[in-house]
Amino acid sequence: MRKHSISFLKIKVYRRKFLGNAAAILVLCMLCFLGVSVFFTTIWAAQQRQEAQDAFSVVEKKIGTVKDQLNEYIESCYASRKMMQDARALFTAETEAGYVHKRLGNSKSSSAQIAYMPGDMKKLFVNRRIQVRGVTFVSGEGTKAVWLDRVSGDIHVTFGLKSEEEAMKIPGFGNMMLSSFEIRDPDSISRQLGSITFWVDRDELLRGVGLSGAWAVMQGDKVLHADYRQEKEMKWLRAAANMEESQGWFYGNRYERIFYTVFPSSQYDFSYISVINSNTIWDLNRRALIATSLVLIILAGGALLVSFVGIRNDARFLSNIMQMLGAMENGDFSVAKNLDIHEENKNEYGRIAIALKDVSQKLEGYIRTEYILKLKQQEAAMRALKHQINPHFLYNTLESIRSKALMWGDEETAEAITQLGTLYRMIVHCPDVISMKEEVELLEMYLRIMSLRFAGNFVYQLEVEKEAEEVRTLSFWLQPLAENFFTHGFDRDSEFNLLILEIKPEGGGVRVLMADNGLGIAPERLEATRKNMYEGSDDPDADIGLRNVYMRLKYFYGENFTMEIGNNPEGGARISVFIPTQAGKEGNCCIH
Repeated sequence: MRKHSISFLKIKVYRRKFLGNAAAILVLCMLCFLGVSVFFTTIWAAQQRQEAQDAFSVVEKKIGTVKDQLNEYIESCYASRKMMQDARALFTAETEAGYVHKRLGNSKSSSAQIAYMPGDMKKLFVNRRIQVRGVTFVSGEGTKAVWLDRVSGDIHVTFGLKSEEEAMKIPGFGNMMLSSFEIRDPDSISRQLGSITFWVDRDELLRGVGLSGAWAVMQGDKVLHADYRQEKEMKWLRAAANMEESQGWFYGNRYERIFYTVFPSSQYDFSYISVINSNTIWDLNRRALIATSLVLIILAGGALLVSFVGIRNDARFLSNIMQMLGAMENGDFSVAKNLDIHEENKNEYGRIAIALKDVSQKLEGYIRTEYILKLKQQEAAMRALKHQINPHFLYNTLESIRSKALMWGDEETAEAITQLGTLYRMIVHCPDVISMKEEVELLEMYLRIMSLRFAGNFVYQLEVEKEAEEVRTLSFWLQPLAENFFTHGFDRDSEFNLLILEIKPEGGGVRVLMADNGLGIAPERLEATRKNMYEGSDDPDADIGLRNVYMRLKYFYGENFTMEIGNNPEGGARISVFIPTQAGKEGNCCIH
């Protein structure tokens, strides 16, 4: 055999190993990057929520300050009878002339100077903290607007407006309704004069409240103010307003996640909503993502380098081993004797090479006795075949009967024969001690045969919890309990005979419960059956199956073992067995 190259790229197994490692490292890096991205995205989204909360506090404080001062102003108007008389004149007048006429009437009915409500409101317009830009008076007599001309500084009253939206067209009037108050006649509190609504410039009120994402101030479904760059961001804001949770995320499209936060004001009728998509978050934190990517790339490169060095060294050891094996294959053991591997015994491959060298030196002597050993093995195999003649005679006979049944189209008989043959092989080859899972499989094989025999009116149900499957137990003790049901409890007149086996852990052991819905045990026979099971009986009609099961398990498990038999309240018999958890003798059942 030719000498093998030490380059692992020329060795198929190591080439695949290296490529597999490279692919695994690449996949792990991608998964790590995704995991880190998701982790940091969640943190960055939380930071955005904190910024939104700070912005909400600013908005709430601004709006709260203005509303509080407007409330104080309305209260001061109610406290001044002259002011309320002028307000009534303004509400009930349809034109400017009518308003002047009503004011003249107020002047004649009072010796004091009458009030002028529009002029009094000028202090609201010039107050920088309040920032009112217009006031509308709405009543049955129409809509009026009071506003300040920023150029001349004069107060104007506009009559005959059709709606408040028309007042918003007045230059500098304001575009955001801040507060509205219902005004009643001071002389007749039950009479409503109309409503006063104060308007502000939303951009001026909310100036300085900015976020990286989109945000909006809303009253219900009405948008008071919104700051967004694209139309889809407005859709996200409306979608966030309808969410049940106050914060969270939803998908904007197939992959993009939208993080949202809704802050409803506890004092005023508005909500502050902010949204930001994952792409914007990543763009804002681009440097952190790039740094994470570089770290992962460096780690991946280091892992690939370590893998390369390790595989290259392993390939050298494998090359030596393959040289020895090639020489030994040709019967030349001198190569192993002359090969110097003293410097290559640092890891498992080196130990293998040394071990092969030692084996090669001894193998030459073993070859001389190989022929004798083969003769002895053949002799042992012949003896084993001889012992298998009787079982194989039965197996072959059953197979012949099964084949004839299939030829005649009797598939049920063929299936029954197959199950019987399989069960017989288990009985012959199965050890005394097996696992609980294997014992249940033996029982199920028997029940399948009985299902074929009583097709149509027998079903069974086996439930074994995972923790009880590996408990060691004796073989073939569940089958006699099931046979007891078919012998004494099976009701041939019933359309539904049910046998249930349930095995589950219980208090330091395993509880085995077998129950049926059959004829049950007559009360006069129940006590005798129990006595026979525990103590034995000379009665030839006594059930020896239960006695044998009880004695086998009692000897195997000791004093903590219990076995009880009785009837179900709803009908049928039940057998309850408690076996303590213990390691039985080693054995592996031949179930395939």
